[in-house]
Amino acid sequence: MKEKYNLFRKSLKLVWESTPGWTAANTVVSVLRSIFPFLLLLLLKKVIDVITSEASASGNITTILIPVAALALVWFIDEALADAAGFFSSKQAMKFEDHMYDLLHTKASETDLLNFEDPEYYDCLSRAKREATWRPNNILHNLVSLSRSLLSLLLITGLILSFHWLPAVILILANIPGIWLRLHYAGVLYDFKREQTTESRKAAYYNWLLTGDRPAREMRLFGLGKYFKSLFRESFLRQKEEELDILRKRVFIGLVSDLIKASAILVIVLFIASETINGTISLGSMAMFLLAFRQGMIYLKELLGSVADLYEDGLFIGDTFEFLDLQPVISGSGNVNPATLVKKIEVENLSFSYPGNGKKIIDNISFTLNKGEVLGIVGHNGAGKSTLVRLLARLYEADSGTIKYDGEDIRKLDPDEYRKQFSIVFQDFMLYNLSAGENIKLGWIDANDTGRMNSSAMKAGIHDLIKGLPAGYDTRIGNLFDDSRELSWGEWQKIAIARALYRVSPVLILDEPSSSLDADTEYEIFSRFREIVKERTTILISHRLNYISLADRIIVMENGRIAETGSHSDLMKIKGLYHSMFTKQASRFEL
Repeated sequence: MKEKYNLFRKSLKLVWESTPGWTAANTVVSVLRSIFPFLLLLLLKKVIDVITSEASASGNITTILIPVAALALVWFIDEALADAAGFFSSKQAMKFEDHMYDLLHTKASETDLLNFEDPEYYDCLSRAKREATWRPNNILHNLVSLSRSLLSLLLITGLILSFHWLPAVILILANIPGIWLRLHYAGVLYDFKREQTTESRKAAYYNWLLTGDRPAREMRLFGLGKYFKSLFRESFLRQKEEELDILRKRVFIGLVSDLIKASAILVIVLFIASETINGTISLGSMAMFLLAFRQGMIYLKELLGSVADLYEDGLFIGDTFEFLDLQPVISGSGNVNPATLVKKIEVENLSFSYPGNGKKIIDNISFTLNKGEVLGIVGHNGAGKSTLVRLLARLYEADSGTIKYDGEDIRKLDPDEYRKQFSIVFQDFMLYNLSAGENIKLGWIDANDTGRMNSSAMKAGIHDLIKGLPAGYDTRIGNLFDDSRELSWGEWQKIAIARALYRVSPVLILDEPSSSLDADTEYEIFSRFREIVKERTTILISHRLNYISLADRIIVMENGRIAETGSHSDLMKIKGLYHSMFTKQASRFEL
């Protein structure tokens, strides 16, 4: 119970922080409405009694004008408050949803990149996305509903007790089976949905393969639609059939509960009718007590339903805070001077392995990268080249060993400030469906340097193409939205290169930067390579060894280790792994 209380407290704090004014207005109006059904019952009794006594005796309809007018006025106020409550609730829910999306997006963007290599993180994220934008607000709604129902129920129960204790007792006992049902199956459904998180993600993945733009080509070329439709349908139906089996059992027990309540209504109606026939109560009182009992059933159902919903909320809300409470492993508070590398970057005995994988992807690596040096890194696929880049940029935290930036251990530095020292063209670079100019400026989002943007595009060989677009740099690129222009994969890669060059940083890392470029553009870029990377410390990763030969020094990686290091000429002389790779690649182009 203490844990549930803490979760409710944290949830209500989130709701209040999102919009205190609208939350207060929604709560006050909702609770205020609880007294109006009671007033309507009293006024309805008054109208009926006046009709059956004074009005029928005198034949003068004016005697009922005042009670009828009062009834109409109270009804109008109740309806007006209901409309206001609906608006307040919608406004408050919108503000809260916006607040929660902000928290989710902030947490997702700040969490360690390594989490995205862990399936358990995806399960946690999936559950949080499913619940976070509405579940805490639902807790407030259920607490308000509980308060409103309780106050209305107390008023109605007091009214019923003024007649007889029996209807009040039956009212409570008839609803006990229903509340047990809700509480029991809330736990069952929670356990089921938590167990099905991975299966749900599988279904979502198959759905993306069938409907996404990137898989669309292979789906059609290889005729994979039927195969993935069957996988989606199998996964989807498996979840739904198991859930329906749980709901089927709940419906059956619910029918028993409804039968008990129907029997209670039968007994009460007969009891009140007999009291009316015997003259114990008036027709107005009979109508009031019958409606009071009916309203009491509704309020008790709402009250117990709110309790059951709160119990269910208490089960599910933990998933939201499980995600929001995630703390990054990568941290640090030390400052680093912006856009400077005075001497060198030192890597000492660095090792790293991915979660759940005992194999070391980086295995006890040591080397130095001097200021202004161009370092080439080569190796077969899986040698650890791209992983090393992520460690250098501190996107991953090493298992052991150190990386020093101008003699300072990077673990002591603020991660965000340290990463500003790097600009990277990733092998799997991003495609942003924004304008061409925005795509480049994303490399340095806080700057607005049109001259630098044009210069970066020229160096990447994409300036002329952009200027030829309908709106130049303001033309939206991609294929997701109207009025956009799609680019070839090679053109997208030029955009990614321009984005990296636009960023002001002392270290530039190019991870397979020419894999999709045409021969002419590739030649143009690498013929001006030294000019493009001028005054930057550069790491070049590429399988095109003729371009790697431009580097001042080359590291050859194999199975996560440094197998060889030296200049191109040095490595060719020792006739080791690099020599073998280079000569094999060169032989393919010999006539």
